[in-house]
Amino acid sequence: MICDDQAFNFYLGTHRPRWLITAPRDVSLFISHRVLAPIKRLPRPEYRHYAVDSGGFTELSMHGRWITTPAEYVEALIRYDDEIGDIAWAAPQDWMVEPHMLARTGLTVREHQERTVANFVELEALWPAHGHGDNPVMPVLQGWTIDDYVRCVDMYEAAGVRLTEQYPVVGVGSVCRRQNTTEIAAIFRELAHLDLPLHGFGVKTSGLQRYGRWLTTADSMAWSYQARRNPPLPGCSGHKNCANCLTYALAWRDRVLTAATAPVQLDLEDAA
Repeated sequence: MICDDQAFNFYLGTHRPRWLITAPRDVSLFISHRVLAPIKRLPRPEYRHYAVDSGGFTELSMHGRWITTPAEYVEALIRYDDEIGDIAWAAPQDWMVEPHMLARTGLTVREHQERTVANFVELEALWPAHGHGDNPVMPVLQGWTIDDYVRCVDMYEAAGVRLTEQYPVVGVGSVCRRQNTTEIAAIFRELAHLDLPLHGFGVKTSGLQRYGRWLTTADSMAWSYQARRNPPLPGCSGHKNCANCLTYALAWRDRVLTAATAPVQLDLEDAA
């Protein structure tokens, strides 16, 4: 599997644009288009490995559809690439399939998958006319069951997108809010067996030890949610919690990386 041959890379999710400059150089950051778009003067780090989330969950939750057009999104990515520095990769304007999201849009899982694939194809077509260098947008698989995700792979293939040959990252959507890590692990395992370099969006710390071996990359900003419900760290003053605190986030990241690389006792199903 591809993921066996690549070092796991964790992207620390952040809503603090300044961290593009202030975070340690070896920390990869995952930041939303919705955070970056309103900023007139973007941070310009000497170097930063970062990826961009499209903010799709928020946009679909708010509007039941995409308000940002593909052309507008491509123009924004070009700006980030020029002003911040090279984007490692960016998520497309995909359509999540959680039940409450389907209720919000009034569409089916298959329709969300079709729109996800169509958007990726459109973004790829737009990039050469507007951007420079390689297109940073990476494909994302959407689904709810294992069969859904495999069907989404087939949809990409039918659209001429060769997931195993052309892309260093293939995202797996609609997993971050699920509580059943056994189910998520089965999905990642099945997709990894297709030789896909998988990215897990918003993965849970408790699940990484179980299914991290099937991932090439992952992101999370659960540190902020956790910090908001706890008192500040010793030595942190001037705020009631550490929900915006780089010190807290880095300590949390260290614990995530420890969990991701710790040995785990596999059951027979996992070992298959």
